[in-house]
Amino acid sequence: MSETGSSNGYFVSDLHLFSSRSTGDLILPELRQKARQTHTVVLGGDIFDFKWSTHESDEKSVEKAIEWIEDLLDQNEGCEYHYILGNHDSRPEFVKELIALASRHPNFTWHRYFARLDNCLFLHGDVADGPLDHARLDSRREKFERKKKKTGLWHVAYDMAIHARLHRLVVLSIREMVVLRRVKEYVESIGHGLSEGVTDVYFGHTHVELDGIQYQGLCFHNGGAAIRGMKFRIVETTLGAPASVRA
Repeated sequence: MSETGSSNGYFVSDLHLFSSRSTGDLILPELRQKARQTHTVVLGGDIFDFKWSTHESDEKSVEKAIEWIEDLLDQNEGCEYHYILGNHDSRPEFVKELIALASRHPNFTWHRYFARLDNCLFLHGDVADGPLDHARLDSRREKFERKKKKTGLWHVAYDMAIHARLHRLVVLSIREMVVLRRVKEYVESIGHGLSEGVTDVYFGHTHVELDGIQYQGLCFHNGGAAIRGMKFRIVETTLGAPASVRA
């Protein structure tokens, strides 16, 4: 890895770790290897799934999540790590631990909504579900987090839906063009659109893999989801070393 110029960075989202349907643990060796070789890793939300966690308590889920992140940070102390919240991992108790984690590791930063690095914008993507302003996004996430963690027969029913590919059918019913339009409207509303130098947008949430789709001047990337029966990949990015962080 060169110390200057452009090289590979990586974006990963929607591992849904702790859910019984997640295949995220299978990609961990690859993610660790890439972290050792790169200068920037962006974790794009829903890395953990607290709602569907199989751990016995929320406290245990948060504890294990922080251990997982610290293990990744240990792979490369020279790498910059950025964590963007998603709708499955935005719980206040987890955010509190992320704040503490950032104080212990100067190469770790967490973001509530998005991260702008060089000419790339990274976000989770749940802005595509409703109004684009942050206040109402927070409200949707809070309502989601207030729902009780699913247990018992809920897991069995959802496993059956995954096996029958019903989850895939629901995802594919969302027209990709509508999602891209709404994400584009959002990036423009926060002042990080084409006119501000953004060329590439990386997002997750929709669970639909997109490999460099061009739409109205922007290039969109989505790695899919690490859920059984769905496509997933760690997405490669081109960023400066180090990447320039813009608010």
